[in-house]
Amino acid sequence: MTPGVKMKKHSKLRTILKCIVATLGIILVLATAIYINIKCFTVKRLLSTTGQDLYLMGTFHTDHFDPLYNYSAEQMLNAIKNIKPDVVFIEAREESYKEYGVVDGPIDMCITYCYCQDNNIPVEMIDYWKVDNDNFKQNSTTDDRDDHIHQRILEKLKAYENKKVLVVCGFGHLNPQMNRMLNDGFQKEHISHASKLFKSAGNEFTYPSSICDVWEQRTLFYCYTYPESIQKDETINDDVKSQWPVDKNHTFYDWQMKYCDLFRKNKLYK
Repeated sequence: MTPGVKMKKHSKLRTILKCIVATLGIILVLATAIYINIKCFTVKRLLSTTGQDLYLMGTFHTDHFDPLYNYSAEQMLNAIKNIKPDVVFIEAREESYKEYGVVDGPIDMCITYCYCQDNNIPVEMIDYWKVDNDNFKQNSTTDDRDDHIHQRILEKLKAYENKKVLVVCGFGHLNPQMNRMLNDGFQKEHISHASKLFKSAGNEFTYPSSICDVWEQRTLFYCYTYPESIQKDETINDDVKSQWPVDKNHTFYDWQMKYCDLFRKNKLYK
């Protein structure tokens, strides 16, 4: 092989390597930008045909307490504050609240509920799921569940026709609910400078005042009250009942109540 041919091959190889490095650099920059701004993809704004202003915000449940997700409980509450809703709908079941006085949604829903209580923002509960022999699966998101959630949102929107409504739900419900709203005639609106929604005004962060009490009520409900009612229900089979054991050794209770250590110290992460 002549020196000229070798030089051409080396030159082509260098060009290929430069392209690969440049491409990887672009991918890294984009991935970093998405990671830093991932929160911006969790908030959507919609307008109804009558001009009703509706925000949907997807949350991360317990992952808000993991710094790797770059979306803290403080930033979630900042977004609620900056959106300035007239009313907030949360992923919790209204029937549980009416019967037991408990906010039975995930931890971020309890925090949201308490924040709204502290700031005199009305709260509505729109979640749906039930324990039965046919459809129950813990921590699942199904079309049937999202259909019921959607219907509950629509029903409650009627009471707030001229109000700004914020729906706070798990991220897995965000797109299913948005798509259902678009099918109902809502129009998607651009949110300018979405990243600013998650920024604070510089005030020192504190958790809502009643969060430990609300969280303990929720913990007691899932450790004892609800499992006991399921175990007594003769219409539910043993396979389903096995998923709802009563927390006789208080293991689940102790694990869940560790979050109150964070709340009392106003710590964002575990």
